[in-house]
Amino acid sequence: MRKRSVGINIRVSVTEKKKVTMLARKCGLSLSEYLRQRALGYEPGGHPPKEVFNVLDKLDEIAEGCTPATCAEIGTCADRLRDLLIGGN
Repeated sequence: MRKRSVGINIRVSVTEKKKVTMLARKCGLSLSEYLRQRALGYEPGGHPPKEVFNVLDKLDEIAEGCTPATCAEIGTCADRLRDLLIGGN
């Protein structure tokens, strides 16, 4: 993990802060991470619904009941899905 030790302070209106905070929450990001990504040119996507995480958890459960080789393959696929859906930060 990168070490972040320098702050950047900006002034916004109450309305602007509420809007940016809502956008960050919608993406499943902290306000700082959302602003960092936007400032660096990234377009954060929306946070997937809870059901997506339930399906990924179910894949993990299925993998646990399989042979080691199959378990590893399912685990790799589930990890790739997680990275695609929620980002591999």
